[in-house]
Amino acid sequence: MKLVARFLLAVAVTGVWAADWNAALSLYKKGDYAGALKEFQAVLQENPNYAGAYYYVGACQEKLGQRDQALANYQKANQMEPTNPAFARALAVLLVDMGKAAEAVKVLQMVPVETLKGDQKAVVLATLARARLAANDTNGAVEAARAATQSGPQQADAWAVYGAALSRAGKDADAFNAYRRAFELSGDATLGKTAATAGLRAARMVKGQESNALYSQAASVAAKAFEKKASPDLALLVAEGFLGADRYDESLAWLDRAGVDNALTTYYRGQCAQGKGDVAKAEKFFRDALTKSPDAHLRRLIYSSLGFVLDKQKRYKEAEQAYQEAGNP
Repeated sequence: MKLVARFLLAVAVTGVWAADWNAALSLYKKGDYAGALKEFQAVLQENPNYAGAYYYVGACQEKLGQRDQALANYQKANQMEPTNPAFARALAVLLVDMGKAAEAVKVLQMVPVETLKGDQKAVVLATLARARLAANDTNGAVEAARAATQSGPQQADAWAVYGAALSRAGKDADAFNAYRRAFELSGDATLGKTAATAGLRAARMVKGQESNALYSQAASVAAKAFEKKASPDLALLVAEGFLGADRYDESLAWLDRAGVDNALTTYYRGQCAQGKGDVAKAEKFFRDALTKSPDAHLRRLIYSSLGFVLDKQKRYKEAEQAYQEAGNP
């Protein structure tokens, strides 16, 4: 996020090294991390007690893939100024990435977030939430992420981590709404896909009008994400959403847009035919789906649906055999 970038670059510069520092910072902003690293190291040689120089040496090293060296320099900056939010966040993000989430949480807990405001506070809290998620502290992650959205209600990253935390807590409907907000703020198709997936998962857990509403909402989010970045996966999510909402013609149209012919899409077509009352056509699709190498889970679903449409046709012996294949007594 641009906000995060600005936040991380907000390191004060004073003293006679300002000119060299500004030259190094200019190279960093241009993406010349190797050049910037040399300049920041030169500044550090002149002033070995400057925490900001250790921070930027670490930032350049991280960009260059030198993670162990970056970690050491981030730690040095953080040791010198443990309450600095920029230093703590950079160190915590790298620690989480290196599988040291518990250490990241401890680093961030040293930052007095109550003294921070708005978006800066939201960035730190969102990072804390991610660290707590990685440390398997789901409740702590939900708490931190909720606080992040309250401090920075326009920050997509805060809503995204809130969605992840709620999903981990099994609160799929709330996770869907959080992810959807993140997608609306960012326009990121990946977040749209994540939101739609959470919405579909939530819809499967409820019944009736609530289920239909969630299916429709998930389909709508997936369709908007498809507009941002078209892909067969997103088209299939739209199709699944409309299928769950009993909007069969719309589901079939999106299956056509997906351009995929496999066991899953054929099964969906059978479900649409079944929903429209054409059990003979549904049977044909289900039998066709079985020839397209479905995995074990999908195979059971197909046989269960096949048993249903055979039962509707009063072909009870065949229906019984299909249910047995599905493992349905």
